[in-house]
Amino acid sequence: MEKVRPVLPDSLTEGDLKEEELFQNMVLRPIIKMQHDILILRVKSYFLSKRVVFNVMDKKKRTLAIEQAFLNDHPFKKEIQGIVIGQLSQDEFQQYLKFEKSVNKRIFQMVKNRMLDSIIELSRQ
Repeated sequence: MEKVRPVLPDSLTEGDLKEEELFQNMVLRPIIKMQHDILILRVKSYFLSKRVVFNVMDKKKRTLAIEQAFLNDHPFKKEIQGIVIGQLSQDEFQQYLKFEKSVNKRIFQMVKNRMLDSIIELSRQ
């Protein structure tokens, strides 16, 4: 089963962008968008394994739970990173290695924000 990366608006690649920003917008964003359903399932599974009853929490507590997971749980963050990095081509991976630390921060931030924007979807059973 081959997934095709979504095409994002040209506005994300226009202007005076650093190489890292271009990589983020041309490679990472489409991968994260493509992997959205997998990321949702993984975050739901994470909360279930931690016995966090996410669907009965209020929005503020849900937000805090997501932020804490991305801040404090390093094995979880590594798994999220793997879900994204596993979709890179060989050339993209070589480019990733040039900026590994900053790109990892970008991955975590983008996925965390995507999960925060998907709180209702995460709350469904």
